[in-house]
Amino acid sequence: MGVATVVVTTDQFRRLTDQVAISLNRADLRIVQTRHPIGGVDPDTARAWADDVVEDVIALLTQPR
Repeated sequence: MGVATVVVTTDQFRRLTDQVAISLNRADLRIVQTRHPIGGVDPDTARAWADDVVEDVIALLTQPR
């Protein structure tokens, strides 16, 4: 069964994330996309971006597979 996992990527790297998942035979990988860049933004911006995707992360972690 394993541990439920979600990959968080940015819009800049979404295509690459999808390609890597497919190349690893993990097309079913749970992926959430946020804005780019994550690094170097102020904490309030990072919190706002996290707020934008937190419900998606929770849904992916709790939905049956």
